[in-house]
Amino acid sequence: MLRLVVGGLLVVLAFAGGYAVSVCKTVTLTVDGVAMRVTTMKSKVIDVVEENGFVVDDRDDLYPAADVAVHDAGKIVLRRSRPLQISLDGHDTKQVWTTASTVDEALAQLAMTDTAPAAANRGSRVPLAGMALPVVSAKTVRINDGGAVRTVHLAAPNVAGLLSAAGAPLAESDQVAPPASAPIVDGMEIQVTRNRIQQVTERMPLPPNARRIEDPDMNMSRQVVEDPGSPGTQDVTFSVATVNGVETGRLPIANTVITPARESVVRVGTKPGTEVPPISDGSIWDAIAGCEAGGNWAINTGNGYYGGVQFDQGTWERNGGLRFAPRADLATREEQITVAEVTRERQGWGAWPVCSGRAGAR
Repeated sequence: MLRLVVGGLLVVLAFAGGYAVSVCKTVTLTVDGVAMRVTTMKSKVIDVVEENGFVVDDRDDLYPAADVAVHDAGKIVLRRSRPLQISLDGHDTKQVWTTASTVDEALAQLAMTDTAPAAANRGSRVPLAGMALPVVSAKTVRINDGGAVRTVHLAAPNVAGLLSAAGAPLAESDQVAPPASAPIVDGMEIQVTRNRIQQVTERMPLPPNARRIEDPDMNMSRQVVEDPGSPGTQDVTFSVATVNGVETGRLPIANTVITPARESVVRVGTKPGTEVPPISDGSIWDAIAGCEAGGNWAINTGNGYYGGVQFDQGTWERNGGLRFAPRADLATREEQITVAEVTRERQGWGAWPVCSGRAGAR
């Protein structure tokens, strides 16, 4: 008899366990965009929602409907309503209800996608308690963006917002008038100046370094290139400033040698007594040489006058020319000008009566 009773109990327990397993379900409950997996033995949608602590109001959206049966792996979506105190362009405020979770969704629900929030971001969440939502209507605005002019009809709370809506957001280095925070008014003109600093790398010649060899037997104003060397190549990185796409300046900030340069060798004169002082009137002397000798400082035609300013031999020797060269045509331009300055101090510009006048020296 005891065996029969125990056996009957086991049958009942097995049936009850199987029934419990068969009515226990796991569903996905999404409330205001937040999903959660819940386990329930409830049979209807409304019971599952309330079992998890949510109250369904008449203005809420519930899917499936409240009295629909719940199945394992089912999905329930609850979008709770919330009040919005909405105003357009600062005019009268009215209260509306929305089940949207974000400002952007709310404007879409209210068929106000052609407006823009005056303070909130489009992605801002709408709290369950509701919020004030002032919006602005679309305005017609003329934009001069670095010389590219266009007219747009958009909704935005301020200049920065309108430029973003127009697909031309401001960078931190840009300038704009009116200011970025200025509210948008119909017929406004916006002037944008795009300032940029970018790094640009260019391949360029690498000039050779010059090795100087001092020659005590050669005049100080002279030098001879013994070996010109050869340039190499380098990649130079510049910091380039542009305004509205036009380059306004650049500075080299780094370089990488690609091919080394071969140094040049220059022999420079250091002969004592052949110093040449700084030349202050070089352009005048060049003009006189152009008049006297066609600009050829080494001219010797055999007419008894030599060099760029046509010294005769006596004038050359009397004014110190022999410390530089036996004749003027064998001296450098700078050496000839040095002797010419001494001649001018002693004789005045009259030593070159015609050409000094043509050169504007007197």
